[in-house]
Amino acid sequence: MCGFAGKLSWTRDPAAGSVQKMSEHLRHRGPDDVGLVEMEHLALGHRRLSIIDLSPNAKQPMTSADGRFVLVYNGEVYNFIELRQELRRLGVNFRSSSDTEVVLYAYIFWGSQCLKRFNGMFALAIWDSREKELFLARDRFGKKPLYYYHHRDGVTFASELTALLADEEIPRRVSLEAINCYLSLGYILAPMTIYQDIYKLESATCLTISQAHRTPSKARYWNYADYFRVKSAEKEETIADNILTLLEQATERRLISDVPVGAFLSGGLDSSSVVSLMKRHHPETLHTFSVGFEEETYNELPDADRAAAWINTSHHSLMCRGGKDGRLIDEAIAAYDEPFADNSLIPMVAVSRLAANYVKVVLSGDGADEIFAGYLTYKADKYYSYARYLPDFVKRFMTSMGESQQKAHGKLNWAYKQKQFFYGTLHDPDEAHYLWRLIFNPEERLGILGSQYRDLVYDSDPFHIFQRYYQEVKDLKGLDRHLYVDAMTWLPDDILVKVDRATMASSIEARCPFLDVELVEYAASVPANLKLKGLRPKYILKRALQNVLPQFILDKAKSGFNAPTGAWLGRVGVDEFKAFNQYVFLKKVPEWLN
Repeated sequence: MCGFAGKLSWTRDPAAGSVQKMSEHLRHRGPDDVGLVEMEHLALGHRRLSIIDLSPNAKQPMTSADGRFVLVYNGEVYNFIELRQELRRLGVNFRSSSDTEVVLYAYIFWGSQCLKRFNGMFALAIWDSREKELFLARDRFGKKPLYYYHHRDGVTFASELTALLADEEIPRRVSLEAINCYLSLGYILAPMTIYQDIYKLESATCLTISQAHRTPSKARYWNYADYFRVKSAEKEETIADNILTLLEQATERRLISDVPVGAFLSGGLDSSSVVSLMKRHHPETLHTFSVGFEEETYNELPDADRAAAWINTSHHSLMCRGGKDGRLIDEAIAAYDEPFADNSLIPMVAVSRLAANYVKVVLSGDGADEIFAGYLTYKADKYYSYARYLPDFVKRFMTSMGESQQKAHGKLNWAYKQKQFFYGTLHDPDEAHYLWRLIFNPEERLGILGSQYRDLVYDSDPFHIFQRYYQEVKDLKGLDRHLYVDAMTWLPDDILVKVDRATMASSIEARCPFLDVELVEYAASVPANLKLKGLRPKYILKRALQNVLPQFILDKAKSGFNAPTGAWLGRVGVDEFKAFNQYVFLKKVPEWLN
């Protein structure tokens, strides 16, 4: 895991000083080493977090033996050993044992098609000095970030937005469209960022720009939708066995490391399955980490402790008191480079800080809910098929009844869920699924932004992006459609952003076995009724794990990873609340906007 930055200029000398400054803003992503190269047209900077091959031979930027190609790369390609053997047969003499060198020569021999061979997480930039061509790419689900700004004279790019903005030539114009998206969803959908003309490269996408073709050309190299279209005809038992085999292989791949590996453990199905499978291949001391809260409805420490005892790990936990720990809030805010309202970022930052005391790599259970239909929203989609036939006046009445009930300080109460659900039933199935997670509806956003922004609020409604993805799977039905769209939106732009920024803030690498490409592609082929069987979420995954995990984990109700921010604010007195508002709006907001 690392961070990189670069600046391409066709008419001026490369701005090595600017790239060095950008690289400094990525120190947390790579505290072990720093590299900078300056060439005709291009300067590249790299910050290294040494995980595989700790020697200087794996240093970046990495140049090919003939000097033609230069690579900067962030992530891990887990099948690099197999690819190395194939490349050796093609005549490559490797100078290191790193996956970085494998990535470089895979591109040299196979061009952009190499991306289809990679099983891992990555963002990369490769410069071809002979063709004067820059190639950028991001992994299938966007686990590793990549931002870029295209200008008349070239392109500037970096692993984080804060690093990109260290280049003083890049304008900072806040995007009202992005603000509209943020107020709708709590995160900003790719390719947008909070700034106009600065973009995130989308997941499973590569971008090419050359001296001959100075307008960037983008292409998607992997289409998740294709794997939903051919359904497995295997028996349920065979499917369950195959899922377990693939998950175990995915977990084993992610144990490859030259530094200590641990895991996040909440005591739920997803993280417990990963840790149990790790233990099979990691019989020595295995460090696991969890975070809890004083608020009982949010606190999963007892579940994590019980799971850790059953699996036999060296378990470490902490109590997150975000309402009393201003430093933690500041750290959480600093870890994210644009507006982000998923409050689980706070405990994620805290548990990452804890893990960094023991390991450099952690495995997590992220991705299982999106792949195997674990969220309550998928149940809501099933209820929708019945509730949609209610008269509209009943739906509106039930929505207003939910609005009239004050949201509790515990996790989302029934009244709030009622409001979201019946508001969704007033719309078509695709929009209803989008609305389950909506924060502010258009009229509420107008109340925040002002009526002068009516056209913007409606014309740039983020559902338009969701519609585009739904259109890509118009031949699919029901759950498969929603799983695909969530994997193109919610997963890369909320869940994986949270995981990457929180762990990298503490200079540790997170790996997600459930997002292994072989497992994901196979899971897409599993019939939808085996993922959500009746109203039983993740049915086939639980079936696969029935001989791996004890019944108390298999039967545990899903509990979302959220922070009790409502309770924290609810305990604040009037004077403290005023002080908090002054701190946020007079001190922090100007800092964030600047």
